[in-house]
Amino acid sequence: MGDTVFTMGDVKQDCFLFGIDRKTGAKRWELKVGKSGGNYQGPRCTPAADGPLVFALGQHGDLVCCTAKTGKEVWRKNLPKDFDGQAGGWNFTESPLVDGDRLIVTPGGASATMVALAKKTGAVVWKGTIEGGDTAGYASVVIADCGGVKQYVTLMANGLVSFAAKDGKMLWRYGTKNDRFGGNTANIPTPIIDGDYVYAAAGYGRGAALVKVTRSGATFAVEEVYWKPEMTNKHGGVVRAGDRLFGDRDDSGNLWCADFKTGKIVWSRKDGKDGGEGRGSASLTYADGKLYVRYSDGWVALVDATADKYTEISSFKVPNGKNNTWAHPVVVGGRFYVRELDVVYCYDVAAK
Repeated sequence: MGDTVFTMGDVKQDCFLFGIDRKTGAKRWELKVGKSGGNYQGPRCTPAADGPLVFALGQHGDLVCCTAKTGKEVWRKNLPKDFDGQAGGWNFTESPLVDGDRLIVTPGGASATMVALAKKTGAVVWKGTIEGGDTAGYASVVIADCGGVKQYVTLMANGLVSFAAKDGKMLWRYGTKNDRFGGNTANIPTPIIDGDYVYAAAGYGRGAALVKVTRSGATFAVEEVYWKPEMTNKHGGVVRAGDRLFGDRDDSGNLWCADFKTGKIVWSRKDGKDGGEGRGSASLTYADGKLYVRYSDGWVALVDATADKYTEISSFKVPNGKNNTWAHPVVVGGRFYVRELDVVYCYDVAAK
C-alpha cells in the first residue's frame, strides 16, 4: 500500500503486524496483535489496507485496526469473545475484506456468522447468521452482485454462503454437512465471482464447483453448473485469467489449467515429467499474462498462462526455502515479493 508492505508473523510468545519500507525492506513499525502459536506455526492472515488504515486478524481471532503510517492501534475486537466466533482446527485464517466504509469478517458460529463493522471505529453495522450456525472456514470473503443484489460470499466449513451487503440477511447457500464441501477436513481457497456465477474449490480429495445464482423477488436459487473432482485445491489458491482457471491438484505440485465455464481440463502438469524443479504444494498469482508459481520446496516458476501445456519460462529458488513454503507471492509495480519464515524477498520483474 503506497510505500509500505504489510505482513504478519510470530515473535516468541506474541503475534505481530509489521509495516516494512517498500523500497529498502527496513522495518518501520510493529504492532502486537495477540498471542502466538495455534495449531500451526504463525498467523495465517494477509493484512488488508485501505488508505490510512490497516486491518489484520491473528490466528486466535484478534482483529486489529491501526494506522498505516505508524502502526498506532485504532481499535480491536476478538472474534470468539465479542461474537461467539467458532474457528476450525487451524484457527482463524481469513484476510479481512475492506468495502467502502466497512470491514467484513467471518467469526463463524451461530450468533454472528459474518459481521460488518465500521472500519474507522469497529462498531457493529450488522450481524449475519446461519440457522444452526457454521464453523468459519479458511477462505476470505469476496463481493458479488448476483441477481442485481450486492452480497458477500465465502466458503465456510460446510459450503458456500452468501449474505446481503445491505443488512446481513443470509441469501443462499450451496452444500450441506453431507455433500460437496460439507464435512471436509478444511475448505480453504477463496471463491471466484463472475456476474451471477460463483466458483469454489476445496482439497482433501473433494473438488470444485461452478454454480449459477438466480433471483426471483426476494428469493435466491442456486443451480450447479458443474462439479469436478479433478479440480481439487488445498491451500495454494485458484486464480482466473480470462476464460482459464489455474490451481494445484490438492497440494501435489501438479498444476492444472481448466476452462472456467465448463470445468474441462486444458492441461495438467505431471510432477517431474513436464519440466521444472518445483515440487509440492503450489501457491500462485497472476500478472501480465503469466503465472508466478511458488512451490513448497522453495522454487518459484514463471509459467505461460496462454500455452496449451505447462510451460515454464524461467525459475529460481528462494534462498532459505526448504519445505512447507506456502506464503502466497505478490506482484505489484514490477516487483515480486515472496516471504519465507522471517525474511521477505523483493525481486525486480519489470519488463526491460
